[in-house]
Amino acid sequence: MTPIIFISFLISLSLVDMRHSAKRKHYHAEARDSRMPQWLHRIVFRYQRYRYVPADNQGRPLGEAVDGHQYYHSNQRKLMRMEVAEAFEIRSTVVMALGLFSLCVLWGAWKALLWGLSFCGLTR
Repeated sequence: MTPIIFISFLISLSLVDMRHSAKRKHYHAEARDSRMPQWLHRIVFRYQRYRYVPADNQGRPLGEAVDGHQYYHSNQRKLMRMEVAEAFEIRSTVVMALGLFSLCVLWGAWKALLWGLSFCGLTR
């Protein structure tokens, strides 16, 4: 059971990280790798500066956003805790998706085996 739990946690953590990375890229990046011109990217994705919003342990904001020199690296520990908590929340969904995927793979392998046997003339 431990490998399934570990793999599901890693997959859910990578999904959470990909989602947050895509969000940061769209809202805060300069879009140098985008096909859109930079001025159009800022209009479409409503360019925003990073702002630090103090939050409690459950992630609820405590007050107004604080402008200033709050950088990503200064809040990495909080971001990591938040992403790990989100990964634990979606882990059961990932286990269900992995179960469905494995059932589909087993069904496909069974059908391929039956087709191969009938092709060789080993079955009726």
